[in-house]
Amino acid sequence: MKKLIAYGVVPVAVAALLAGCSGSDGESSTTEDGKAKLEVLAVLNALTKDLNDIPYMNDSQEMADVEIEWTQVRSGWDEQKNPILASGDLPDIFISAIGNNDIMTFTNQFLPLGDLIKEHAPNIKKMFEEMPEVKELATTIDGEIYGLPAVTPHNPASTTIPMMNQQWLDELGLEAPTTFDELYDVLKAFKEEDPNGNGSADEIPFDWGPDQGPYSAMALLGAYGNYAPHTDWFNTVKDGEHVYVPATEDYKELVQFLHSLYAEGLINQEVFTQDWSQFFSRSQNPDAATVGFTIGWSFEQRVGEWSDQYTVIAPPAAEAGIAPLWPGDPVQMRAGTNKAVVAASVEDPVAAIKWLDTFYSEELSAQGYYGSFDVGIEEDGQDYVVVEPPEGTSEDEWKWTNSLVDHGLMYVPDELDARIIAPPTVAERLEQNDELLDYFPADEQILPPLKFTAEEDNELSILYSDLNNLVSRKWSEWVTQGGVEDEWDAYIEELNRIGLERYSEIYQGSLDR
Repeated sequence: MKKLIAYGVVPVAVAALLAGCSGSDGESSTTEDGKAKLEVLAVLNALTKDLNDIPYMNDSQEMADVEIEWTQVRSGWDEQKNPILASGDLPDIFISAIGNNDIMTFTNQFLPLGDLIKEHAPNIKKMFEEMPEVKELATTIDGEIYGLPAVTPHNPASTTIPMMNQQWLDELGLEAPTTFDELYDVLKAFKEEDPNGNGSADEIPFDWGPDQGPYSAMALLGAYGNYAPHTDWFNTVKDGEHVYVPATEDYKELVQFLHSLYAEGLINQEVFTQDWSQFFSRSQNPDAATVGFTIGWSFEQRVGEWSDQYTVIAPPAAEAGIAPLWPGDPVQMRAGTNKAVVAASVEDPVAAIKWLDTFYSEELSAQGYYGSFDVGIEEDGQDYVVVEPPEGTSEDEWKWTNSLVDHGLMYVPDELDARIIAPPTVAERLEQNDELLDYFPADEQILPPLKFTAEEDNELSILYSDLNNLVSRKWSEWVTQGGVEDEWDAYIEELNRIGLERYSEIYQGSLDR
């Protein structure tokens, strides 16, 4: 594959990618000095530099004695992917480009890596020995390893935190709510008593993100003490049985409560029509803090300059006496898989796995998340200290500019994680996570990473789409207009007509396996 950067989704870009694939240009798979030449396609964040300009990426080539020809894709990969995979004319390696469904659909296009890891990848082998759960995560239903996993540093157990404006609470002489009734009282006071003190009725008591995922009020489902879905927001497990969350009584009661808030103007009235830009701009109004209670990744990300006014509150219970839950899973937040996949057509599989293995060394793992030495991170004895970004650049922007971050390969076990000194905002976020530790679900309440056959995966994708269309439509309709009590039985019947029973049967089969 010739070196190419694909920035758009146009037929020319797809054609160029296909034309450049392995062997089509007659180039040798070795350089003049005998180094193995590998063609690698990497899907990157839009901020990430040209990979040829990132020092630790070049160091990996020297360590493995290979030369990499990059194809760097920053947009439109979903549209480009299937034509490339169907062509059979592939690069040697894909980075952050291939998912489980792709592997199951195009299994013959990818190389099983188990034996190569045992014989030629000591760093990956060490990771699997020390964290067998990560090896299990990477192993497909047929017992093979096609996609390499990564274990990243400084990840909290949850994607979200419940945050409330403590300054508003203090101004009104209120305590943080512990039940839904108390939450109602607090939100009503936020709406009616001008807690930001600007004389304008601009307060938004409660606001959440535009979709039905981690930044939405779905995170409050644990108020009933039964379910706390995390990585898969519609599916969870209880007593070993699959649970489709939008068909539970807990979900119904949560929707009823949310409608009562919406009807009194205690929820942003544009919560279902706003986009992400509007969602963030409302909470980061430069003139005054305007959001009382919200859900997000961190104070900095969610409320910007008003961060000092906010505190993490304990998740409220639906009523007194219930032990509430909050979504969290420390294993799945730290580990992800399919970060690299090798094509079955690769001419030198040993060179490929040796190069990939370099990223799992301590030296490159320490640089893989925040950036290269003296750019994103510095060595300090046995420790690694994250470099402060240039003025006017956020920590998040700087790391994505100088490293692959979550798109990359690395192994950061607990011992190394402790020696990578987190930047201030990350350290703060980890402290916020610690405030929720008592509310995270037990292991048996967390849906594990499930493996499906190609046939099951295809069937699930169709069922999920049909079920999700109904659930998403009724979620917004019921919260804004009400009616869940009268329509619930008909809604359950419609879910079953669409195929909920078969959907749950497939999930349960995977759980049982």
